[in-house]
Amino acid sequence: MRLYFLRHADALEGANDASRPLSPKGKKQSRALGRFLQRAQVQFDAAYSSPLARARQTAELLLDTCGSAKQAKLGLSNALLNETSEFEFVRWLESLPEANHILLVGHAPTLAERLSRMMGLPDAESVRLPKGGLACLETDDRREVTLKFFISPKVLGV
Repeated sequence: MRLYFLRHADALEGANDASRPLSPKGKKQSRALGRFLQRAQVQFDAAYSSPLARARQTAELLLDTCGSAKQAKLGLSNALLNETSEFEFVRWLESLPEANHILLVGHAPTLAERLSRMMGLPDAESVRLPKGGLACLETDDRREVTLKFFISPKVLGV
């Protein structure tokens, strides 16, 4: 199984944090990542996003661009919010159905902290996940993982 941890792409500023949409740059970042995954022949079986607008929009654009929108219905989950405890996140992750490729779209700082913990790094801040940054972990048990790749929009020229 491969887990794809994606921090939402660039978003507009706004007073209501939950409804802040992607900026034009964020939309471009999401599509560029989708094209990268399409070229890598990644097809998601499952996809989950934080319910916040910028994360949901990032996931929708990426899934549509890489061609996984029909196979992987996007589920919204509070487990991908910063307010969710590590224990609740791990319990949620373990409850997900078996799949080959699972997309998880969330926020800083917890998404990178969870990546660090899953990779067994001693410092929870060892991983810096930029906006639109994507890390792919391979796992058999959702506990021990191997980092397969890490990519940012900057590497893709966005």
